[in-house]
Amino acid sequence: MGSSNIWQEQRNFVKSLHEQGILDSHFDDILDLPRESPQFVIDLVSTFCSDAEIAIAALIRYLNEPDINYPKVIDHVHQIRGASSCIGGHRMALACRELRYACEDKDKERCFAAFGKTKDEYQILKEKFDIILQMERAMISGESKRSQQ
Repeated sequence: MGSSNIWQEQRNFVKSLHEQGILDSHFDDILDLPRESPQFVIDLVSTFCSDAEIAIAALIRYLNEPDINYPKVIDHVHQIRGASSCIGGHRMALACRELRYACEDKDKERCFAAFGKTKDEYQILKEKFDIILQMERAMISGESKRSQQ
């Protein structure tokens, strides 16, 4: 399959993620940015996922404390929500917003429920990003094969 076919397949996949509310137009903006490096999208998404996993691990620690330090939880939620908004993770950003509201209300049960939703949305987003990155790698591989000919 040529890289232009993969590009179209990727765009169609991203469009379907828009329709499901998983991604928003911020991700399109990232795909449309001029790239100094062919690895740009791969690096950006990989960094987002790594940072999100670190933030989620910190949230697990803070939420499992006997006395939840809500300001620290809110700080991490703010960080992960900002990152997911910037990369176009629409449903994840919404889940983070609900977690923040629960923390502001100091409602432990709502915090746990909203955190569960945030983790679920992250897993869905990560799975979709993995597919997008496979397509990115295939396009890069196709470009390098053409340039070697």
